[in-house]
Amino acid sequence: MAKIAIDVALLLSEKINKICVSLNKTEGAGAFSDFSKSNNHQHITLAMGVIDEKDLPKIEAKLKRISNNFPTLKLKVKGIHSEINPENSKSCSFLVERTEKLKKLHAEIMKTILPFLSHTVEKKMFFLDSDEKFGKVSKYWVKNYWKKHSNPENYKPHISLKCRKANYLKFPITFSTSRLAVCQLGNYCACRKIFFQFNLKP
Repeated sequence: MAKIAIDVALLLSEKINKICVSLNKTEGAGAFSDFSKSNNHQHITLAMGVIDEKDLPKIEAKLKRISNNFPTLKLKVKGIHSEINPENSKSCSFLVERTEKLKKLHAEIMKTILPFLSHTVEKKMFFLDSDEKFGKVSKYWVKNYWKKHSNPENYKPHISLKCRKANYLKFPITFSTSRLAVCQLGNYCACRKIFFQFNLKP
């Protein structure tokens, strides 16, 4: 079966989604990814890599067990962060407070899916619309995610806004998230196709 680029992620509440879509929309065609698409899911990444599609049922079973034993997370957006990506473009994101529970979930997910991951990545492994110009930086992020995050202390949870500029002043933003999902990655590592998702414990 095919190799695919995936993201194990926390999907967001409607409250946060609306803010993200609004900020992304202000850049229009200049945004890296179009949040107005119904199959473009704002998220907090927990793990990223390449898997064989035949391993999805095994990964699903393991993540279901984790979700059954892990509580819903109460999180906080602290502010906006911007950096220069490997394509030499400015990219903005919401910085999420790294709570102990969030860090623990990230570490557990990374450990659980490691046996299934590979890091040789090609364009054909991504979910792409016919009119999209593929950003090669997408491959860079997938290839290097494990190396960068093998130490949980390096984990910096964030919500990518997929745009070069964003202005928002009403911080902090508090929210809860309970949806753990595995998605096929799209252009600029957007979460596009949801394979399965589970609810964390109430």
